Amino acid sequence: MAQVTPPEGITGPEKKYLNDCVHCGFCLPACPTYVLWGEEMDSPRGRIYMMRKTVDGEAPVDAGFRIHMDNCLGCMACMTACPSGVQYNKLIEPTRAQIERDVPRNLSERLFRGLIFATFPHPGRLRILALPLLAYQKSGLQGLGRKIGLTRLLPKRLAAMEALLPEVPAGVFRRQPALITPAGTPRRRVGMLSGCVQRVFFPQVNEATARVLAAEGCEVTIPRGQPCCGALMLHSGLEEEARAQAKKMIAAFGRVYFNLKHLKPLGKNTKARPRI
Repeated sequence: MAQVTPPEGITGPEKKYLNDCVHCGFCLPACPTYVLWGEEMDSPRGRIYMMRKTVDGEAPVDAGFRIHMDNCLGCMACMTACPSGVQYNKLIEPTRAQIERDVPRNLSERLFRGLIFATFPHPGRLRILALPLLAYQKSGLQGLGRKIGLTRLLPKRLAAMEALLPEVPAGVFRRQPALITPAGTPRRRVGMLSGCVQRVFFPQVNEATARVLAAEGCEVTIPRGQPCCGALMLHSGLEEEARAQAKKMIAAFGRVYFNLKHLKPLGKNTKARPRI
């Protein structure tokens, strides 16, 4: 078979992680895309096989390869099912970064991905977007549109997003306080990541989390100005953007860690160092 030389500077998954896979097939029933389609190349085992072929220079990193990698949901259910301890997360993420560097996308895909990255990592923009969505739901238009089939007229990707639209909370602009204290003397001090989509569309999850932590004696600080943590970019192959966002998030929590004057001292029987 002819050798395919990877472009200069393009790196993919490391062989030491690829070689952990013994192709036993335990991952197959745990993989949603394999269960749905029954296609070997859309299973973790099949994707790892394709990765190994590209790393060995026996297959190109092309549009066909990209399709199967894009189909992966990144749920990592295969990791808990794998008896060999394959670290699939350390394979799919560098592979996606390699694809983004090496395989150009068409205009439609670039526009759609641009829309996602311009909205989802920005809670302020999401809140503005949530207002018409709230009206769409509360007015009954959503139910009517689904009942008579109008939503099927939307472009395929937008129709899929509409089908997954959660119930928009009425208090979409409500924000959690920066500091939540327990009823008694604080035993621990924790910092809470509020998320991008979660803080806008699922604020009840954050509120419940803070209540549980406070009930356990934790003083919960939620740094203001938290940016996106970069997970969306990392899982999409945008390594540099993900790294930049992660640095901003670390800085946001670092400011709280090194500026504790506004926080009450912990109880006498606890460590003085805060757990951020």
